[in-house]
Amino acid sequence: MRPHGLTTLASLVSLSLYFTQAVTQELPPGLPLQHASTAPGVAVTNGTKLRILPVGDSITVGWPGDDHNGYRKQLRSDLSADKVVFAGTERYGSMDDPYFAAWSGNTIKYMHDHIDESLAQKPNVILLHAGANDMSPDSSVSTEGRDPAAAAERLGALIDKMIQKCPDATILVAMIISTTRPTQAPQTAQFQALVPGVVQTRSAAGKHVIAVDFTRFPTALLRDGIHPTDGGYRTMGDWWYDFMTQIPPSWISVPEGPDPVRDISTNGGPDENIPPLDWGTSPITVKTPSEIFEAGKTASLESRKICKVNPHWYSTGKLASGRGVNGDFKFRSKWESVGQVMPATGLDPKFARLHDMDGDGKADYVWIDPDTGAIRCWLNKYPNAWVKAGNDGLLADGRGPSDSIFLADMNGDGLDDYLVVNPDDGSADIYWNHGPDAGWAHGWKFVEGGQIASGVPHANWKTLRLADMNGDGRADYLTIGVRGSAALWLNQGSLGTDVRWLGQGGITAGSGVTDLDTIFFADIDGDGRDDYLIFDDEAGISGYLNIMTQKSGLPLFAKQEGNQPIATGIKNTKNWRDIRIADVDGDGKADYSYIASDGSVHLWLNRGSADTSRASDSVVFADIDGDTIDDYVILGHDSGSISVYLNKGPDEGMGWKFEALNGGEPIASGRAPASQIIFADINRDDLDDYLVLDPVTGALRVWLNEGRDSGSATGWKFKEMGQIASGLGPGARVRMADIDGDGYADYIFLKPNGGTTIYRNNWSEGGPGNYFVPFPKMDASGINENPDEIQFVDINGDEKADYVWTRKIDGVAKVWYNNYEFKEEGDEDKSRYGWREGSVFASGVGANGDNVRYAIMDKSGRASYVVLDPATGAPAAWLNGCDDKGDSPRGPVSCEGGVANNPYHPAGDSFGWAVYIPEPIGLTPAYEVQECGSHFLKVLKKQGGCETPTSWGCDAYGRGVLLHFDTSIFCGKGQVQKAVWDSTNPQIGGECINHGNSQDKWSGKSPIEILLGILSLLPGPSKGKS
Repeated sequence: MRPHGLTTLASLVSLSLYFTQAVTQELPPGLPLQHASTAPGVAVTNGTKLRILPVGDSITVGWPGDDHNGYRKQLRSDLSADKVVFAGTERYGSMDDPYFAAWSGNTIKYMHDHIDESLAQKPNVILLHAGANDMSPDSSVSTEGRDPAAAAERLGALIDKMIQKCPDATILVAMIISTTRPTQAPQTAQFQALVPGVVQTRSAAGKHVIAVDFTRFPTALLRDGIHPTDGGYRTMGDWWYDFMTQIPPSWISVPEGPDPVRDISTNGGPDENIPPLDWGTSPITVKTPSEIFEAGKTASLESRKICKVNPHWYSTGKLASGRGVNGDFKFRSKWESVGQVMPATGLDPKFARLHDMDGDGKADYVWIDPDTGAIRCWLNKYPNAWVKAGNDGLLADGRGPSDSIFLADMNGDGLDDYLVVNPDDGSADIYWNHGPDAGWAHGWKFVEGGQIASGVPHANWKTLRLADMNGDGRADYLTIGVRGSAALWLNQGSLGTDVRWLGQGGITAGSGVTDLDTIFFADIDGDGRDDYLIFDDEAGISGYLNIMTQKSGLPLFAKQEGNQPIATGIKNTKNWRDIRIADVDGDGKADYSYIASDGSVHLWLNRGSADTSRASDSVVFADIDGDTIDDYVILGHDSGSISVYLNKGPDEGMGWKFEALNGGEPIASGRAPASQIIFADINRDDLDDYLVLDPVTGALRVWLNEGRDSGSATGWKFKEMGQIASGLGPGARVRMADIDGDGYADYIFLKPNGGTTIYRNNWSEGGPGNYFVPFPKMDASGINENPDEIQFVDINGDEKADYVWTRKIDGVAKVWYNNYEFKEEGDEDKSRYGWREGSVFASGVGANGDNVRYAIMDKSGRASYVVLDPATGAPAAWLNGCDDKGDSPRGPVSCEGGVANNPYHPAGDSFGWAVYIPEPIGLTPAYEVQECGSHFLKVLKKQGGCETPTSWGCDAYGRGVLLHFDTSIFCGKGQVQKAVWDSTNPQIGGECINHGNSQDKWSGKSPIEILLGILSLLPGPSKGKS
């Protein structure tokens, strides 16, 4: 470090050169510029727009001011006589144009390395206040050291980059504000004195660079010896304005190119009127004991009869009060520092992301070219070294600038797909990711899928988020509104071939956040649902946990209290834009990664936890006492303990009777968390056994249920058998069910597409030996749906488990019947194998699939459809009958093909119309009509219609169903019609509706007239998007 006296002498020589060196350009009257108290409102230019780029650290950001606008709002107010737009890629504050290129807690070198994108916006005035952090005595802040002379050299390099990138800009360089901190003041004074010399070298070469003197800025206006108070920031804005009025007018040129495109304002900008959250009405209704008893008796009339038609459902209403327990919904933060896990790439870290491109559950390193959107990728092999993907790391040629590229798993196959979003309308085109393939360009297969969403108002690059809100493995479509509010369109999927959307309206009124860029979604607690998270200005994280409710995707957001309750940030950076939150180690929880300036990845593993379980999560049904009827079982969330209420069936006095074992206390202490436990009859003694699945390998351990035991303290006995199967993969994808009808539960492993690998139970209690043997003839090829939505239960009562898909969004269920029939030796060629496609046998009751259970509730042997109240675990059943007397709400669908997407369906099996009515994502009305068996026709899909699924137009009327058309067939302009066709009446009647009020009535229209009316409106077939 130079002696103080020599430094001062050098500064005097620099100042002398300012005044004596001959230059050919026009110079201001005094250098450095001094504050002259110019009154606000004086024009800086003669009509030339000012495109101003503020550059610096936290003082330029405006931290920690109350409105977070720093000096910028006051500066804009003072410049009222000029046209002003702020440039920069960073934003902070409540003002309309809160942009800049400044980074809290960072040094001049950091600014140099991160300013290119802001300079590309071609400002014509740059306000540079930098160097305070370079003088800090804290070495974790002054990362390049605190030598004033070295800092002045770095300042010169930053100015040179500005001159190179923006040669027409005028650059005002601050002799920075003084500090009152004794340990920092001497270095600050030396640095201040060096600034004029740095500037003079450039100005002598004809560059428009001017030093401005902030050394006399009142230190009484500093709140902590460094940062201005709110009033100090206003004063600082006045000073910058004053200095700008001293710039020679001829120095300020017309800005090059268009003003920066502010993505936040396109397509209407953030929505100010997102509707409030509506969880809907609970399907669990209260009925009288006599009504419950009658439903139970009627449904079981066809005792043990194999049902050859779709079920008819008998609603019991609420059967019991429920005994489940909710979690505490609190995240317990714990992070494990791992260090660097991937070396430097040499690529600009701003364009680095972490996404799972190969479907192994671990986020890979993806770099997206800022101009073309081309993908370079390193596959995550943690804890081993990461490796280049595809052909030397290049996965795909781009389809647009990096801002337009979104990566998300849209079909639930575990691989993130490539989407290109139009900021003008929020529409999205997709390229499906099929993973490594040597036969495709770059060794990776992407298949163009066309447009999967036509967009909604207010969706743009800044407001759009793609996140899995209901845990079905598919990314949903969200728009962020003002104050952090959010609206949701659920991705329903479509057997893996397309994407369908269901508008759910608002899911939160917001968190009060003004900088919407800081809002993101990630699964921080490992429950499969993405949580609502917020970065602060220190790269810490707060937010809300996503708690399941009765309506899929409409969460109860549990706020996490305290300061930075999820993550406290790291010493490496205070800039949240350097952080990526994604699952790196494959444990299902998002980890905290820092992308350094050289592109390297530094990792903090998420070892935190949260109990986000609902009371319903721990409720299962199993035949504990061997009476062929499933009982109500509550598992301890963490312990897996077993509490049992025996199902005694219909009861004239109570409606339905449950009898507590052991006074409601556990009959066994448990051996694993509830999420790892299933029940099935392994040894064909009619008692369902206690099975524990390893969450990683799917290995199976067994405790045989040996029934009542008067000698046991709990009155029940379980016998440990140990491990009887080594497993084929994650335990969550294992099912145990009797496939061949021999009374033994078989081992079923589900592939990602819903296909199966089945091992037949070859039970031998004496063991050892092969308990399970391959059963390939019964393997299902899969339906391209999430394995979490697939169960094996006996729907038709033939004592063989059927393949059942229950859609998580709405509880709609479809069956593939078990076609197995074994012939003895000599007739083996007559044996049957495989699965026979059935239809949608339950079209939902308003509950999401997570709250649906299948249980044999009576002596029929057929599984009934049971819905649990998520808050209490209370059950309500739709009993599986097999006659024609069912009263299913939105009941069973009688025609196959397309009806899997029809949650709004009439009661009964005679109907004329089945209409799918979601809230669209910006699609125009379109219909698909086809003949349906003996019925005249049905409308399979409709884009348009009801504003929400719970509005009046989406309910069933008697044995008919409502039809809605955006353009009326029989009604006047601006009206919407509803139509009802009773199956007993071959004609159709209805009303014309205007704002919910009946205007005109029409009747006597035959089915053919309706068909002709619909056909007159058809714009052509849709692509299955709705």
